Amino acid sequence: MFAAGTLELLVAAICFFDKLRVPGHFFTAWLATSFLIYRIGLWWIGWRRPCHCLGDFGDAIGISSETADAIMKGVLAYLLMGSYASLFWLWRQRNRMHGVAATQSA
Repeated sequence: MFAAGTLELLVAAICFFDKLRVPGHFFTAWLATSFLIYRIGLWWIGWRRPCHCLGDFGDAIGISSETADAIMKGVLAYLLMGSYASLFWLWRQRNRMHGVAATQSA
């Protein structure tokens, strides 16, 4: 858990301090994909109980484990779709800029 938390903080720091934005989107997509693979693995082995992704935080704020699990699934979907959509948009922008530069130099 400590290693996962440290990795999450590292990705957050990259997103916050990086001026280029591409590494932040890339590492967010990578981390979200890792979480998705973890969730698929739980499903694959037949784990049907809620994931305790938030630890005891759900109990501290008064929400059930099932609600916390549903919220975390929503956050995972948001991170996956948002990071991959952002990477795709940045890729398209970069290709457009290269296309404009190539036609101007010709």
